[in-house]
Amino acid sequence: FIIMEEDWKITLSCIESPISAFIGKQVVFTNSPISLGRAENNDMVIPDPSASRNHAIIRITSDYTRVFITDVSTPGTEVSGKAVPKGLGSGFTLENGDTIKIGQTVLQYELHLKSSVQSTMVGQIDRGFLDKPPETPAKEPEPVAPVQPVQPEKTQKKSSPVFIGIIVVCLVILIYLLIKG
Repeated sequence: FIIMEEDWKITLSCIESPISAFIGKQVVFTNSPISLGRAENNDMVIPDPSASRNHAIIRITSDYTRVFITDVSTPGTEVSGKAVPKGLGSGFTLENGDTIKIGQTVLQYELHLKSSVQSTMVGQIDRGFLDKPPETPAKEPEPVAPVQPVQPEKTQKKSSPVFIGIIVVCLVILIYLLIKG
């Protein structure tokens, strides 16, 4: 079963902003990733002076079972009051209804799946593997011959040049003391 991009959409709605004209703005996305920030090249431009030019990225997993946000800003991002870890390698899972705080702007996040996709995903992903017994019973493992330990090869120790030098110096001193003595 393959889920197509038309089967889902993400809606971001501005519920708080220092820019009053931005409050109430709603943007619907059907592609991933979604870039958020103050710069004009973002998928959703946040006209908030306290937002970074490139502030955060929202991605949906390739199997469409999880949506996560990554903070790529300096001032930080919060999801429903919790700080999002920074950096491209980290992500924070979004749940329907979460709020995303970018600077002083707060967005409401919603993921919409077609009902046919949603019920199929729940049945297939959450329960499918639990509901049916294994197709063939497990076989008894076959006996295996005991493993014989391997003896390490004997190696000759090589004397280090420093060790040899110390012995030579000691012998020279000993001979000197015997002759002088």
